Amino acid sequence: ARTFLPPRKMATAGDDDEITLETYDKHQVKVPKKIAIRSAIIHMMIEDAGDVSEVVPLADKSCTLHIIQRVVEYLKKHAEFDANTAEDEVINAFDKEFQEQSDEIIFQTILAANFLDIKNLLELMCKKVADEIKKCKTPDDIRDRFNIRQDYTPEEVEEVKKAHPWIYDKNAK
Repeated sequence: ARTFLPPRKMATAGDDDEITLETYDKHQVKVPKKIAIRSAIIHMMIEDAGDVSEVVPLADKSCTLHIIQRVVEYLKKHAEFDANTAEDEVINAFDKEFQEQSDEIIFQTILAANFLDIKNLLELMCKKVADEIKKCKTPDDIRDRFNIRQDYTPEEVEEVKKAHPWIYDKNAK
């Protein structure tokens, strides 16, 4: 369930071209409005508030300073790509490098992109996870890769193996 808080008034009015985002961990990040509104949620919050001199709180715990800085970096770079009609190779190179993060950063970025409704960033990071899953041959490989604990009993695992032997066939593609 998403929690949306209304923007709070800042002590001083800021530049109309910038807005201030307040991260979940209570840091403030100034972002050009044209960049911030690439998030459908922030765009909606700004339209509802009607005043960009207010602080826009990000109430989702994935929206920490570090993750929001990464999200803003991505949005700025893609705005630059759009403005300069960048070649696909340049965009793909940036995206590939952007994806090269720890699993924790990848998953937190996915959660933040989902909360902020930034479809292209969400798809990019989910594609990274999907590519990692494709490298795995069995459910056990996936659990090992993503450090997921086995929550089935040994009897339940055997039952699944009998019912769906192809899942555990290491030679299957």
